[in-house]
Amino acid sequence: MRGIILLFLSGFLMFGNSCSRDDSSYTIGFMNASADRTRFVREGNYMAERLKEMGHDVVITAAEDNDALQLAQGYELLEQGVDALVIVAVNGNTIAPLVRDARSRGVKVFAFNRMINNVSFDFFITGNNEQFAEFFSEAALSAKPRGNYVILGGDRFDRNGFEMMHHIQSLLQPHVQSGDVNLLYSTYIEGWNKARAKYEMQQVVDVFGREIDVVIACNDPMAMGAFEVLRENDAHHGVVITGQGGYLDVVQSIYRNEINMTIYHPLQEIGQQTAEMVIRILNGEDPANIATSNVFNGEAYIPAVNFSSVKITRGNIEEILINSGEFSWSDIR
Repeated sequence: MRGIILLFLSGFLMFGNSCSRDDSSYTIGFMNASADRTRFVREGNYMAERLKEMGHDVVITAAEDNDALQLAQGYELLEQGVDALVIVAVNGNTIAPLVRDARSRGVKVFAFNRMINNVSFDFFITGNNEQFAEFFSEAALSAKPRGNYVILGGDRFDRNGFEMMHHIQSLLQPHVQSGDVNLLYSTYIEGWNKARAKYEMQQVVDVFGREIDVVIACNDPMAMGAFEVLRENDAHHGVVITGQGGYLDVVQSIYRNEINMTIYHPLQEIGQQTAEMVIRILNGEDPANIATSNVFNGEAYIPAVNFSSVKITRGNIEEILINSGEFSWSDIR
């Protein structure tokens, strides 16, 4: 596969029209947007481990945030005869032709975390963007009910980025109208990327200096990027910063009282339950019997499951992250 296979579990790869398997096993392709997305890598590995336990095969690819590469990887997986694709889309629009072709071959398609637009497919597994926005806004407003706010949103072409921004702005709007919150700057960050977030944050600091009170960053890499820029400019003292993902470097920063909060996703639970839902649907169960909601993607209402997450602050690191075994104190301190 021209070097794109990162992991193959349980069995061997047969090139041609089908993957070798017996009647009781399936082959599932997990298509990650990028190998540097720690969260998705770990969720994919937990999914693969559970599928292997259940007697199935898994191929994991990573597209390095290149939508053309992801399309090529997907078509190679189809040629190998996978039974299902679980896709973390680089671009929810350009991946649609692959989805149509996969379904025309009888391959089940699951969107993982990121919606695939304007094409019908089998199932959507995602978080709760409204809940995330509530966590961000509560953390900001409880610590700084009055002040100058900056919002670093996700990718505008990722439904998650758009929805989170919408919910955050809706929750802040009454406080903006009252004059308590002054929204200095709000922008989407292409690819949810740390380097791009740092660039945007530097522009804000260049204009407003030490007047920034809150940075609502919608994922952990952007939160860490914002903090680094503020610290480099000696403008970080007392600034409330949020993140999402529960990355170790951000948890360490929370422990040091630098970043205020992140959102932890139970990665093992999500990965394992995703594996089980994929097999249930491959075995013929109606997705509607599994779904907790239906999400319109521009063409069809897609059955979906929304996983809940947990807000992490310095006060509950031990309860949530240490006691669960996610991290140890030696990792954090």
